[in-house]
Amino acid sequence: MNRMKEDFKLDNLPKHNIYQVPEQYFDRLPMRVMERTAGAERQVPAWQQSLWAPLRTAIAPLVLLLVFVGAFIVTLQQQKQDEQYALQPLAEEEILDYLSYNEDLETADFAELSSMSKQDFTEDFLNISSVAAEEELEYYHIRHIQE
Repeated sequence: MNRMKEDFKLDNLPKHNIYQVPEQYFDRLPMRVMERTAGAERQVPAWQQSLWAPLRTAIAPLVLLLVFVGAFIVTLQQQKQDEQYALQPLAEEEILDYLSYNEDLETADFAELSSMSKQDFTEDFLNISSVAAEEELEYYHIRHIQE
C-alpha cells in the first residue's frame, strides 16, 4: 500500500532486457516450422483419390441441373400466380356484371367503357403516331406477326 502511494516514475525502472532467448532459437525456427507444417500433410489413399475425381465430375452437372429445375419450378409457380390476377380470360360481360353488382356506376360509365373497348390506345401509351408505327413495321418486315 505504501508503494502505491508513492509517485511512480518510469525513470526509476531498470533499463535491461528481462527476456532471454534460447541459444540458436531463430536459427532453428524455420526448420521447426517446416517440420510441423510439411509433416502434417494428410496422406489420402490412392483408391480414395481415384474415386473422388470422377465422382466430383459427375456431381457438378447434377447440382447445376437441380438449380435449373428449381428455378424453372419457381418460375412456373410465379406464372400461375400471375394468371390468377389476369383479366384476359374474363369476358367483357362478366366484368360489366361484376361492376354493376359491386359498384354504384351510372349508365354513362358503361357507355364510356363500351366505347373505349373499340379504341386503340397504342398511340397514347407508346407516344408514337400510327403512321410512324406503320413505317417501323415496314422497315423491320414484321407485318406478318400482326396478322
